Amino acid sequence: FADFLKLLSKAKISLFQGRSWFSWFGVVVFVALACGYCVLYAAYNSGVSSANWMLLFLIVTSMTGYSLLSVGWGSYNKYALIGSVRSSFGSVTFEACFMCVVIMLGVVLGGYELFELSASSWVLGVVVPGC
Repeated sequence: FADFLKLLSKAKISLFQGRSWFSWFGVVVFVALACGYCVLYAAYNSGVSSANWMLLFLIVTSMTGYSLLSVGWGSYNKYALIGSVRSSFGSVTFEACFMCVVIMLGVVLGGYELFELSASSWVLGVVVPGC
């Protein structure tokens, strides 16, 4: 037991060495997002009924900013960090515009179901250019 404590006391992890774990967290979130998009696509095309398809897609899309920031901050390169911040802010900007479109479609259609959107194709021509 004393040797184990001695080994633990020698293995010091400073704050900068723990940054790579944030990078791995970002990679895991990216993989989870890709799987989430695949699950949403497969569930929608298999005919599973849900009244909140657009909201679920918005939730999965909103996680990209966090994963981009964690990958950039976990790297040891300042240019990667600046690039990840830039791309994360672009993702947040896209998310804000997409949220406005989803809310407008929800108001016009009376719900967030994608089956109603595909049934009334005139909505895309009226609502989307208004944004």
